[in-house]
Amino acid sequence: MGYPPQYGQPPRGETGRGLAVMVVMAVGVAIGAVVTVFMVFNPPSSPPSTATPTRGGEHSETSVRQAVQPALDAYSSGLYGDFWDLWATEAQGLIAREEYVRLFEICPPILPNSPLTIAGVTITGDIARVQATRLDDSTDFDFVFEGGTWRYEPSPEERLTYQAPVDQIAEQRRAMGFCGAVAPTPAPGAPTPTPSITPSVPTAPSAPTVPSNPAVPSNPTVPTDPATQPPGFL
Repeated sequence: MGYPPQYGQPPRGETGRGLAVMVVMAVGVAIGAVVTVFMVFNPPSSPPSTATPTRGGEHSETSVRQAVQPALDAYSSGLYGDFWDLWATEAQGLIAREEYVRLFEICPPILPNSPLTIAGVTITGDIARVQATRLDDSTDFDFVFEGGTWRYEPSPEERLTYQAPVDQIAEQRRAMGFCGAVAPTPAPGAPTPTPSITPSVPTAPSAPTVPSNPAVPSNPTVPTDPATQPPGFL
């Protein structure tokens, strides 16, 4: 014969455990609410980006033009030392500054003071290909971004040229017709000639000029072939 279930208040120990569980649950809910509010008002910062930063204005076409045009102006106006100063550091080891200047003293260009104008710019990384025009000729030059600016980078052909002594380079160019007229330099200590004063003597009337045959031109001008000009900054 079984015993009937007992009713009434549970034992004292069970009541205490129930209250403890309720307190723990209430505390957990409160902590969760606090954490949620904190995360809403203080979102976690995003991790630092590992993407490569984009290049600044130094690699824009405008920046290249502003840096390259002074180099072209220095070369075309005969300031060869100033132009050499704008070469890339490694390229300056190809030829000394004073030797580069002397090269143009003994073999001046055929067309001095002929300005170079930038016609186009193509940028690939730290290399800028600049198309420059002079008269009816067009030539491409390379410039490298170094030390925060664009500096001239000689072509492989030009690098090969500078392996020979300057006097030999000038002799080769002179033989190919790439040298202009060298201005004569007066001997040191030579007196400067002074014009002599002579009395004015009337001259006899000259014979009448006989017109030449217009069908036969005299001393025709031979145009200069741009292909005979040395390419690049040689």
